Amino acid sequence: MTEHLRERVVAYADLLTDDIGQIQQLLAQVRELAESQEPARVHMLAERLTAAHLDTDWVLVPRQYSPADWYMLAMDRFMSFAGIPAYDILTPAEREELTLVPTELEVPATFEFVVNDDPNGGAFFVELGTNERLFYWSLERKQILFNADAITNLLVENYRKKTTAPRIRTVTTLLTEFGRYMEREFGYKVDYNILETKDDFLYPLVQTEMPAGMLDRLFVLSADSNYFLQNIPNGAGLVLEQGVEVRIFYANDATAIGAQRWHFQVIDGHDAVSWLDILLDYDFIGAWYLKERHYLAVESDELVFGLQGNRALKNYGASAPVKSEAPQVEVLQPNTTDEEPEA
Repeated sequence: MTEHLRERVVAYADLLTDDIGQIQQLLAQVRELAESQEPARVHMLAERLTAAHLDTDWVLVPRQYSPADWYMLAMDRFMSFAGIPAYDILTPAEREELTLVPTELEVPATFEFVVNDDPNGGAFFVELGTNERLFYWSLERKQILFNADAITNLLVENYRKKTTAPRIRTVTTLLTEFGRYMEREFGYKVDYNILETKDDFLYPLVQTEMPAGMLDRLFVLSADSNYFLQNIPNGAGLVLEQGVEVRIFYANDATAIGAQRWHFQVIDGHDAVSWLDILLDYDFIGAWYLKERHYLAVESDELVFGLQGNRALKNYGASAPVKSEAPQVEVLQPNTTDEEPEA
C-alpha cells in the first residue's frame, strides 16, 4: 500500500469515526432524556437537545427527531413526574414526530411544538387544526407564558360549542398543572393570565376604548339566567354556584382610556376558579365576553404573542398578580337555586 493510499483510507476511517462519535453522543443524551428519573437532569438534557444539531457529512441519519419533538418529549417527562393524566403522545410509524392528543376531550385536537425562530428562542405549544398558540416555553429562561386570546379562541369559542365544560377542563388542568409543576420544581416564571385561580388576582386587561354599555349588555344576558347582576362601587358583580363571585369594576386612573382602568376578579374562597372556568361554565358570561373582548380582554405578553386580535392599544398595568383592592361586595347574596350552572 502506498503512503498516499494509506493516508487516504485512514482519513476516511477517522471521518466516519468522528461522525459515529457525534451520533453516539447524541443517542446517549436521548436515551437519558427518555429514562432519567431526575427532573433536573431531564431539564438540562432538554436544553441541550433543543439546541443541538447533528452536523455529520459521512454518516447520515435520515430519520431524526426535531428540536420541537425534544420539547414535547421533555413536556411528557415532566407531566409524568407531576402525575398529570388525560393525554397521549402519538408517534407515527412513517416518521419521527411527537404529537400530543387529549384523551378525554371528545373533540379532534392535536398539539405540537413549533420552535420560535427569532433570537428569543423557545417554542410555542400549538393546536394543529387551528394554529392557535396556547403557550410559549423557554427552557433557557425558565419561562412559560400562556396566551389568553388563543386559549379563549380554542377552548371557549370553538370547543365549547362541541363538548362539555368538564371535558374541556381536562385540557385546562393539563396546562395549569404543567405550569404549576415547572414553577414548583424549577422556579419558573409562569404567566397564567386567564388560567389564574388566585382570589386576589386582578386580571390585567387590554382596553382599546371606553366599554360603554358593557355592563348593561351583561345585565340583559343574565336576565334569562338564575343569576342577577348587581351594582358594586364602580362596577357590578354576580354570585354564582357554590358562592363563586365575579366582579367587573374599574379604578380611577388618569393614564387609562377614559381615566378608568377595568378589572375582572373571580373569588371562590379556595383559589380554585379562574376566569376561564367562568367562561366555560356559564354560557351567558362566555357569550358576553366573546363579544366584549374586542374592546376589553384579558392580557397576554404582547412582546411574545403580538397585539391581541385587532386591539392595538394597551391598558398599561402589571402582568403579575396584584393584591386586590376591589370594593367589598355587600349587596350580593349566594344564589340558592339547586339548578346546575348554565351549560
